[in-house]
Formats: sequence, structure tokens, C-alpha cells
Amino acid sequence: MGQSIRAYWNNQRMARIKTMCPYFFGVVGIVLKFLGLSEALFEVTKKGLITDDGEIDEGLFIFDDSPLFVPGTTVLMMQLTALLTSIWRRPTEPGGVGEVICSVWLILCFWPFLMGMFRKGRYGLPFSTICKSSILTLLFVYLSQKTNI
Repeated sequence: MGQSIRAYWNNQRMARIKTMCPYFFGVVGIVLKFLGLSEALFEVTKKGLITDDGEIDEGLFIFDDSPLFVPGTTVLMMQLTALLTSIWRRPTEPGGVGEVICSVWLILCFWPFLMGMFRKGRYGLPFSTICKSSILTLLFVYLSQKTNI
């Protein structure tokens, strides 16, 4: 209670990003540790509040080669693919409207990743992250087409 609309929206976006990125690696790390295949690893990422000029950056993510950004980028690419195919193939089906709304919602939540795909330098996603996510997205789309559920 008492939050502005902007604060509420930022909390919603970060909840989706945290669910898809660090929580995913946390679960994988716990499973690997439980199976005795890995040791616990903690990696600190950059926060990026102050620029080289000493100015404060607000609202811009700093991306690096960390694998932490691959799941979020992959989810964004899958949602973009789902949105484009649902609009192209079946815009009038009853379930198609719900699919479009959900895809648009997640694309808006992962907006910093979308902007990072087109930015250069430290505010842009590294090419290796985009390649890994593209391969995972293509693999997911290929396997989805092979199964008829």
C-alpha cells in the first residue's frame, strides 16, 4: 500500500526477472549440490548506479557475459516468437486473445532485456548471450512443433 504506479510496475517487472534468472540458477545449483555434482558458487554482478562521469544512471541495466542473463533473454525471445506466430496464424481463435495478452505482458516485464538486445556497450546484451538464447529458443520452437499436445 502507498506505492506509486511506477513503483508497483517496477516491482512486478523485477519479480518476473528474478523468477526467471537468479531463482532458476539457484534451483539448478541446489539440485546439483544435492546430487553431489557441484559445489556452491556465488557470483556478484555489477549494479551500475554511477557512470564513468560520476552521474547517476537510473533505470538502465548493465549486462555482462554472465550466464545469469541467458534465461531472461531466452524467455523474451520465446514470448516474441509466440506473439508473432499467434498473430500470424490464428488471430481470431478464442484462446488466441489470451495468448497475445500473456505474451505482451511478459514482453513488457522483460523490456530491459529487449532494450539490451539493441543497445551497444555495457548497456547492451553481449552477442554470446544473444546467440545462446537464440539457440535455446530455436530448440524449444523445434521441439514444440514436433509434439502435438
